[in-house]
Amino acid sequence: MKRREFLKAVGVGTAAAFGLPHIALSQARPVKVGVLLPLTGPFAFAGQAGLEGWRDAAEYVNEVLGGIGGRKLELLVEDTGYDVAKATAAFNRIVSRERPEDLLFVYGDSTGTAKALAPELTRLGLPFSGTTFSNELADPEKYPTIYIFGPTYNDMFEALLRQIQRTKARARVALVYSNTEFGRDPIPYAKKRAPELRMEIVHEEVTPTSFTDATSIILNLRRANPDFVILQGYALSVEPLILRTAREQGLKATFMGTYYSSDLALIQRAGPAAEGFIVTYHNPYWYDTLNQGVQELLRFRQRKGRDTSYRPTYYMGSATVMFAVAEAMRRAAQAGKLSRAGLAEYLEKIEDYTALGLSRGYKFVNHRLPQTKLYRANTRTGRFDAITDWVVLG
Repeated sequence: MKRREFLKAVGVGTAAAFGLPHIALSQARPVKVGVLLPLTGPFAFAGQAGLEGWRDAAEYVNEVLGGIGGRKLELLVEDTGYDVAKATAAFNRIVSRERPEDLLFVYGDSTGTAKALAPELTRLGLPFSGTTFSNELADPEKYPTIYIFGPTYNDMFEALLRQIQRTKARARVALVYSNTEFGRDPIPYAKKRAPELRMEIVHEEVTPTSFTDATSIILNLRRANPDFVILQGYALSVEPLILRTAREQGLKATFMGTYYSSDLALIQRAGPAAEGFIVTYHNPYWYDTLNQGVQELLRFRQRKGRDTSYRPTYYMGSATVMFAVAEAMRRAAQAGKLSRAGLAEYLEKIEDYTALGLSRGYKFVNHRLPQTKLYRANTRTGRFDAITDWVVLG
């Protein structure tokens, strides 16, 4: 599809196709989105990359798509340091100073932040999402305003366990996870599901989120002799170290991880030890240049004079959420329902939207998008190669 035809198909007019605003934004108050990210602290690399994605997508909405019903989209960015107390304080600052009719969505930095804010989000009727894929949060009865823009960790583990089942009958599986909500979240599901798929959990290893020596972990794994090892709850803080140590110690198991282990940084840091590492991932990679959304973001950054080298998974995920939220806002505005309740209504109605090709779609099931692909690390090319088509998980 030619670029102009593509832009027309997603509702962008001729002026926008030449990089000009679709329509002039009115002087009305902006529509605001609160963005609470760890711009400092242990996950600052993820927060800063994510912020790039939020800003690029928001600017694209304003400059190419004409904003939200003629109103400018504005981000309210706060640093959390990946600390629930700081995130809560930042949220309270934003909510206290902004008008409810202007502040329509908030994005947070963790499962802990989402749970801490949940009662107030419900009271305010304020739609929310975050970096979390917590299974518990994908419950519209308990958390009516929280949306998970991807599969839950249970969904991701289901995809990995199905891959194990396809690969080896009666496989022996080890679970290595951090002692955090992030790490523990899918473990009960894995322990229940594995026997149903006729595989055995032969070892569990619970660790801090970061450490500098993985020798004891690998020795324990060697004694357990698993066929597969699933890592959860680290966000690249220790996966490369574990993989390098496993290679040095001669452990032959296949290692796996979920969304936050899926970035190219894993291959770059682990080197040859990353070969064959399998991950779940539900956005295109920046190097998927046949993807229309990637092409649009690449051209947009070129026009802005911004770095067009590889953008990490945190960038892709953030941009995808921003596009989806903006589209729901645009549809709500067209229906005369641009409000928190209207945004929630239209988030449930955008299943035909694909965020310029960055998503398979937004058909929420229990406020999550139960779909992913599996990729395998290829150290010769330095990329993750898709090994499945979309795996739809109920």
